[in-house]
Amino acid sequence: MRACLAVMCKMPSRGNVKTRIAAELGDDVATELYRCAVADTLAMASSIQGVTHVLSYAPPNSESRRYFENAAPSFALVPQHGATLGERIVGTLSSLFNDYSPVLLIGSDSPDLPTELITQALQALCSGADVVLGPANDGGYYLVGLNSMCSSLFERIDWSTNAVAQQTRERAANAGLNLFSLPCWHDLDNVADLHALQAPGAPMTREFVETLITRKINENESRGCMEGG
Repeated sequence: MRACLAVMCKMPSRGNVKTRIAAELGDDVATELYRCAVADTLAMASSIQGVTHVLSYAPPNSESRRYFENAAPSFALVPQHGATLGERIVGTLSSLFNDYSPVLLIGSDSPDLPTELITQALQALCSGADVVLGPANDGGYYLVGLNSMCSSLFERIDWSTNAVAQQTRERAANAGLNLFSLPCWHDLDNVADLHALQAPGAPMTREFVETLITRKINENESRGCMEGG
């Protein structure tokens, strides 16, 4: 069967994305930042050759589907279902393994992810690894890839904590799976992470961050002029 690279995304809607960034910079900034990150992630993923490109979208409604039909016309679309992240991952993977193997799953939180890491993951799965994990610096992971479905990898995981990657490794060991670990990379979760983006990746996201920095500098200069006036 053909390999598949799937990207899990939410529709960029105000108040529902990048909530930690929104708490400091506002919902409008967080929404536009996420839109840029999604666009950069899809562009990066589409550059990977020899795979079918799939977008797993949330919420699973017609509005979200229409948005991604326009935003990612070259991607096959699969709705996410489930109350928890683990359930949504399992649902997405289970659906994809009907037609593809191996399957790689990434999110939109690492828009500057080097394509070399995805290529390395594919090579590992084709060379005998049962599962590939790309650990993130915050204790989660930016990539997971499998040759066949193993739901137990995503059970009893403390999602959105720094224990996610380690617990996933433990589930893989308990299942007797051969796990290949990629180098660590960073997520885009909070304001401090905005300064960690690396060129040449994530050009739209980095450009938007630059506008935020420039705006902040201009605001500070204007405030200084008024205070010193």
